[in-house]
Formats: sequence, structure tokens, C-alpha cells
Amino acid sequence: MDKKTSGVRKKILATIIGLAGLVLIIGGVGIVKRKRELISPLGVGRLKKERNMPLVMGFLPTWMVGKTRQYENEIQELVFLGVEVSEEGRLIWDSQSKKMNNESYLEIKRGIKRRGGRNVLGIKLFEDEKLEKFLGDKAAREQLIEELRVMVRIGSFDGVNVDFEYQGSPVKILESGFLGFLEELGAASVGEIEVDVFANTIIKGSAEQILALMERVDRLIVMAYDFHRPGMDYAGPVAPIRSPAGERNIIEISERIISLGLDKRKIVLAYPLYGYEWKTESEEFGAKIKRGWYQMASWKRVKELIKNFEFQISNFETKWDEQSMSPWMVFRENGEIHQIYYEDERSLAAKLELVKQNGLGGVGFWALGYEGEDENIWRQVRRVLSD
Repeated sequence: MDKKTSGVRKKILATIIGLAGLVLIIGGVGIVKRKRELISPLGVGRLKKERNMPLVMGFLPTWMVGKTRQYENEIQELVFLGVEVSEEGRLIWDSQSKKMNNESYLEIKRGIKRRGGRNVLGIKLFEDEKLEKFLGDKAAREQLIEELRVMVRIGSFDGVNVDFEYQGSPVKILESGFLGFLEELGAASVGEIEVDVFANTIIKGSAEQILALMERVDRLIVMAYDFHRPGMDYAGPVAPIRSPAGERNIIEISERIISLGLDKRKIVLAYPLYGYEWKTESEEFGAKIKRGWYQMASWKRVKELIKNFEFQISNFETKWDEQSMSPWMVFRENGEIHQIYYEDERSLAAKLELVKQNGLGGVGFWALGYEGEDENIWRQVRRVLSD
């Protein structure tokens, strides 16, 4: 068998493998095609210009599909996150990724498209060893790129969001293996390419590496959250604007972006719609955490807690930290001290102003659905970014 014949057979095999997963969304695609005449011709660039505000994007994780509001004009880009990637470069069609065919998601997706927004396919791989194997295997990279080409075409996506995270080092994603993969992906017909990176990727990465990454993407999403997270020793804000010396914060990210002279229009700061609840050893801000227990505190859950606690817990108190520009609360339950660090309208406004004042390309939210039916967040976004 000659090399040309072998290459053709490999390509056909890759397409067939991709189609096995794509069968999941055929029904939804048919509906999109029938409504094609209703789709606005506006691209996202023109949409942003007409609204005179940065891009507002939302991440929809698979576990929140079917649990969110039906978004109208709140967001201009919807990222379905996502479909896991194997070390062999195949899209993994498990019970979570199959939610791409969920009617609730498809309804939101169709609405985004009709209003001239963008729908993006998110892919993820979070295991260091598998990432290394995938990036070092040319056949695996070709396999994934071919599946994405088919997926974007049949699924009517406008681009691909790549969320590949090295757990051992935030700057390893800036090395040549990943940059080379982005070059290959950019040469394929997959629409615009977005990449998600940790805050420390921007803060600690070299100027040369970050600039090289920027050249290969249409949009860079910086995850400006989880500055305090499970596994740390001390409680604190998930997304602090400022922080004590030696601790990371969002201002540091912004200053680094400006100092490197990056194309700010291509950068999105992603903010949290959640915080964390911990048991702590004392009541003061930033207290030491009692290991072994924590809970996520979504925007929705905190609102409900505040409403209920006002009537049920006498020593309940909400507080505000001026340095981090973050709300937090402390209370006692069953003899133990609880602290919750969360987001509200005031902290969100500060974060939105930072995006606007620095001329960044947009703001993202992790994750859609965490806000529940509360419309205050979206009113706040429109008010601050459109002023």
C-alpha cells in the first residue's frame, strides 16, 4: 500500500469515528437548518460594535445542561463545555458529552444563533500524562483535528474552545507542543479558536511564550477565579480584585496584560458565579481552614442562604472586604464556625469595570446556571458595560 492510499484510508477512518459521535446531534441540526432563514447575518464583531460593549460569553458545563434559564439577550457567545479528548485524539462520547443533543441546550443554541451570536464547541483534557502523550503524537493530533472539522460543520458551531489544563504547572501549556497543535488546528476549517488558561499562566509565563500563544488564537480566556480554592490552608475570596502582598489577584493579571502589550481586544476575563463555604478555626477574614469539608456556594445558593439566615440565625452577618472588593459571611452552626466567600452585584460591578476600563475584549462567566433565575446579574452586566 502506498503512502497516498494509506493517508486517504486514515482520513476516512477518522471521519467515520467522528461521525459515530455526531449522530447524537443530527436531530438538533435539522431544526437549525429549517430555521436558517431566521438567523441574523450579523457576525459577533458587528454585534459587539452595535451594542458598544465588550463581548459577554457564558460557559455551559455539561452538568448544568437542562438546569439553566433560557437566555435571551444576556450573552453573545455560548460555550458548550464540554467534550473530553482521549490521549489518542478522539472525542469521548459519554453520558455528559451526549447532552449536546439535549433539547434544552439546543433551544438556547438556536436562540444565540438567531440573535447573531456565536456557538462554540468546548473540548477538554486535564490529565498531564495524557496531554503529553496526545501532544507528542502526530497521528493523535490529526485524528482530533479531523473529528473537530466534521463536528463544527455538522453541529453548526462557530469555533472551538480548547481547555487543556496541566495540573502540575500553569505555564507548561505555553510550551512548543501545545503551540504546535494550535498551528495545526488553525490551518483546519474549525472556525475561530479560543484557549482557556489559568491566571498564573499569564502572571508567570514568559513574554515570548505568551505572545506566541496570542498569535495562534482568536481569543484568549483567562480564568480569573479560584485564587482561593479547596485544598488551600486559608479561606479567602475566589476572585479578589486586590490582595495582601504575595497573593495573586485580578489587578495583577490586568497589569501583566498591559505591560506585555498584548492585543487586549482578544482577551476575555472569565469571572465566577460561585464561591466556597469552609469550616474555619476562627471568625476573622482569611481564617485557617479546617480540612476535610467544603461546599461550593453558587450565586443562587448564597442568595437563598442570606434570605433564610436573616430569620433563622441570630449571629449571622454579611461582611465586605475593601481590599479584595469581595463579600463574605460568617456564622456558627452546630458549634462550628462557617465562612462563605462569594460574589454579589457589588463585587461583580467592580470586576466588570476593570474589563471596561482596560479595554479588554470581553467578560466570561463560569458557569451558566449557577445564578439560577436571578436576573440582577445580567442587568448589572448590561448597565456597567454599556455605559
